[in-house]
Amino acid sequence: MQHIFITGGSGGMGLATGRKFADAGWFVGLVDVDDEGLEAAQTYFDPSRSFFAHLDVRDASAYEAVMQDFASVTNNRLDIMFNNAGIAPGGWFDEMPLTEIQRIIDINVMGVINGIQTAIPLLKATENSLCISTSSSVATHGHAMRAVYSASKSAVKGLTEALSLEFERFGIRTADVLPGCIDTPMLRSALAAGNGGVWEERLLDRLPQTGAYRLVPVTEIAETVWQAYHSDQIHWYVPKEVGDIDKLVGLDFAAARQETKDFLFPS
Repeated sequence: MQHIFITGGSGGMGLATGRKFADAGWFVGLVDVDDEGLEAAQTYFDPSRSFFAHLDVRDASAYEAVMQDFASVTNNRLDIMFNNAGIAPGGWFDEMPLTEIQRIIDINVMGVINGIQTAIPLLKATENSLCISTSSSVATHGHAMRAVYSASKSAVKGLTEALSLEFERFGIRTADVLPGCIDTPMLRSALAAGNGGVWEERLLDRLPQTGAYRLVPVTEIAETVWQAYHSDQIHWYVPKEVGDIDKLVGLDFAAARQETKDFLFPS
């Protein structure tokens, strides 16, 4: 049996990925700070082939303890480490409290680093293992009102590239997934915040119908992680048009900037 460990697993992309792999017969570990969400998620899984635990990815010592518990039921094996937990608070950079900036970096960057360092022994002990992390379309071109989030996800992308070289000596593969607008609770919360805190289904209609920033279901992320395990590709863009922006940045920065600006501030 193969094994996957997923942070941010109580809902959205993490839960969808867990269900995808469970359906394929994998043993699935899901961790999150959302205890209620984790409890609800358990109904989708076979108790004999799943693991659930509360985990704040910022807490390195707690991470070690949870990973040891996971290892004890997987015979120290881990085929995929999926660093998915993250937050995306928005706002003007000059108005964002330093405490909020620190929280974004601690969860989105240090949380990923804590996860990778904790998982290394298990990944090294498992042939053909993969360490995959959630970056973002904002790592291709930074988004206004998401400056610190953009910085954090660019860090994940750079870390993935660097470790793809370093981890060759262990036989561990690395990859990242760079989502655009995925239909998750996080996206809906962000849209609601821009609507005075009120969620309405019609808010989804404001998103583009085509291109890099069209709305994509969480199942596409799950499918992408599955494909990543069966490939040596490093960067996975969801949808694929996100990758076009990444290419455009190098060829025509002004055009890439304008495309991002048109999405963020439609006329």
